[in-house]
Amino acid sequence: MRLAIETGGPARIEVHGPDHQLHQPEGALMDRTARNRPGQPPDYLGHFVSSGSAALELPAGRYTVIVEKGLEFERLETTVDLEAARTLRLLPKRWTHMAGRNWWSADFHLHRPLEDAPLLLRAEDLNLGVFFTMWNKRNLWEGKPLPADPVVRADASHLATVMNAEDERGGGAWMMHNLKHPLALAVDGRWYPQGGVFVEQAKAQGAWFDCEKPIWWETPVMAAITRIDSLGVLHNHYNQYGMNANEAWGRPRDQKRYPGNEGFSNYSLSLYYRYLNLGQRLPASAGSASGVLPAPPGYNRIYVPLPGGLSVDDFYRQLRAGRGFVTNGPMLSFAVEGKVPGDTLTIAAPRPLRVAASAQSREPIDRIQILANGRVVAEKAGARLEAAIDPGNYTWLAARCYLRPGLTVRLAHSSPIYLRGGAQRWDASADAAWFLEWIDDLIAESESDPRRFRNSDEKSQVLAIYRRARAYYARLARA
Repeated sequence: MRLAIETGGPARIEVHGPDHQLHQPEGALMDRTARNRPGQPPDYLGHFVSSGSAALELPAGRYTVIVEKGLEFERLETTVDLEAARTLRLLPKRWTHMAGRNWWSADFHLHRPLEDAPLLLRAEDLNLGVFFTMWNKRNLWEGKPLPADPVVRADASHLATVMNAEDERGGGAWMMHNLKHPLALAVDGRWYPQGGVFVEQAKAQGAWFDCEKPIWWETPVMAAITRIDSLGVLHNHYNQYGMNANEAWGRPRDQKRYPGNEGFSNYSLSLYYRYLNLGQRLPASAGSASGVLPAPPGYNRIYVPLPGGLSVDDFYRQLRAGRGFVTNGPMLSFAVEGKVPGDTLTIAAPRPLRVAASAQSREPIDRIQILANGRVVAEKAGARLEAAIDPGNYTWLAARCYLRPGLTVRLAHSSPIYLRGGAQRWDASADAAWFLEWIDDLIAESESDPRRFRNSDEKSQVLAIYRRARAYYARLARA
């Protein structure tokens, strides 16, 4: 039987059959390299991407068809009893149009083929995709000329950058965007050289350094020895149909203190807050790792305001200023006394601060919260919160909101608004001590593991960098 599906434009489609399998047209665009995780349903891996119309040859039976087009469109689902040729028209409608309000989206972590980029970006309505063409020993440009234009343009609203490198080894994943020339990342050592070597080479080209997630063993090293331009607050452990609620190669969390999916999310977020408490201005970033982990491009995304329209340079300029929010569902707005994320509010005298946060979503919003130096200082069920908050000695405020719990954790999180004034003196010694213990554990493991380095010179070079990071946190712990 022939089942035709019309979506009115590029979209992502799942066709679930009575055999509990997912079906696709022959030769369909699929994510053929992503890996599922134990306990996660295979739904994502069975999807395909359509340019607007698709046709499948299927046995008679009952089928469930799901059509999606990214976070800003409705998710459509219908069931059809296929007894003869049928045509379904499933046209996703927008529930919000962020670019129409001058807010533009990006996914900072994509491992999909470059030739698929134009259709993938339009199918998810993702405005900017960062596609990695250099990843450890894989270098798409080896023996090939560099692109005349480092940006692939599906159209004026959907762009992909291609000169991006990821150094992912034992200590973490360091994402270097908008390179002018390829980096020689092909090394044999899992821990040597320490990734800061490549980050500094990238920075010498004017590249952007996105630290992929807070839980990596060497993230506090990077925070101490170089400038992190953005930090992956919504990263690739947040998947569409499940949560990768483990630390992989990162530092394990206390499972009793941080149990389950929400516990993992809280642990990861708490590390971000500690860096902010130490005075580091770290804009929040987001990425899906589509092509490696089971999530479509733009499942985790960043939004920043671009009044002049979409531009790669302007996107990074606004993100550096701390504008915007990250999300895998809700759209979040946050202001304090008229200030927005990235701004600094000067407090001349102690007084309550007027804080407002609101969210929109195609699914029910469970709760919305205001955080001050990592503490929840205001919370309300639903999608809107207005409060008067005592600034105390806090140095930053941020907002976050959650959808109702399900297979995974879905939330939006703003970058901070910073507070300045005579009373704004946060004691970050406990945060520094936390990372000091972390670095000590990293040093101890590096010294005791005979397989970590190939020789004593490699070991001493990396340990020297770790001890330099340790001195940074020891100084802050004494302050």
